[in-house]
Amino acid sequence: MFKLLEYIIGFRYMKTRGGEKNAALSYMQKNNVFFSNLTEKDGEAYFKTVGRLDKNLLKYADTVSEKGLLRDIKRSLYRPGLYFGALFFITALILSDSVIWEVRYAPKGGENVERIGALAAENGLKSGVFKSSVNKENIENLIMLKCPDVSYVNVDIKGTVATVVTDERVLFYHKKDDGKTDLFASEDGYIIRCETFAGKTVCEKGQTVRKGDLLITGTYDTFHHGTVTVKARGAVYALVKRSFLCECPDTEYEKAYTGKEFVKRSYKIFSYGEENGAEYEKDKYDKTTDEKSVSVFSFVTLPIKVRTDTYREYTLIRRKISEREANDRLDKTYEKQLAGITADGQIKEQDVKRYYERGSYKLYCEVWLITNIAK
Repeated sequence: MFKLLEYIIGFRYMKTRGGEKNAALSYMQKNNVFFSNLTEKDGEAYFKTVGRLDKNLLKYADTVSEKGLLRDIKRSLYRPGLYFGALFFITALILSDSVIWEVRYAPKGGENVERIGALAAENGLKSGVFKSSVNKENIENLIMLKCPDVSYVNVDIKGTVATVVTDERVLFYHKKDDGKTDLFASEDGYIIRCETFAGKTVCEKGQTVRKGDLLITGTYDTFHHGTVTVKARGAVYALVKRSFLCECPDTEYEKAYTGKEFVKRSYKIFSYGEENGAEYEKDKYDKTTDEKSVSVFSFVTLPIKVRTDTYREYTLIRRKISEREANDRLDKTYEKQLAGITADGQIKEQDVKRYYERGSYKLYCEVWLITNIAK
């Protein structure tokens, strides 16, 4: 606080002239001139005075340097460049939050982002334009009209960033006729029942069939029309067996952080600058990235972004997995795989075996289910 007060009032460093040291000190004491930081070198006294200069003191000492708020203001009066710089800075602060400095595209599917970006730029959405000149509704309608692969578009402007969010249009096509007239067994099975809607069934209940065997044919003889050919339609439900294997190793490697970390910062101005940050060894450091925009007075966003990359050093430690933990992992994998292979049928029976072999805990499952095998 005292330093700030000194700067506002003003202060100077002074040095006595030859043989006037004692006279200067005596004069300041008699006339209550405040001084401090008194030192002596080569027979001369150096000291600091605060406030208005006593001109009579100049008979005994010279001013070495002078500092203070009033002096800096007077000096700035002779530097017109400072005024232009301050005016430019204030103008930039006012205008920066009214200008779009970066345009981002956030596709949710396989949309043609280049086409969308070109349309947006042609209609005024690009870096360096004022927000007021951007017609969001017009841009959204044009993209929907001229991009058949887009089903949704929204132009969201926040701060100095405009984000174009789009979603892909899913086009449904009628399935082309593959020319097949027969239905065959898609896997081995024991037939439970047959349901034929078009064509002729060439299998029967209780029959065992192999993958690729003919089940329903679309070409058959009739009494009145002779040989006819239709597209076979129907379902043949059979008892089939499916199996899968889940594995979990008895050891794994875990990361142990050493406590050492370092930070790298990079900057982007008007969307230009470093993108990838520093290089790092992926098998030695974990990397987290944080990117923030620079704001002034908490409401004016500048076209400057600071990217912070934090690197945490770690070492890999080998850890033994207990049988209980391995079984918990196998159970989760088992549930996912079981749901996947039985989604098209009804489970009748299943057999699960657990065992340990060559450094791994294993779970083998056989499932018998009824499903339609006519494909």
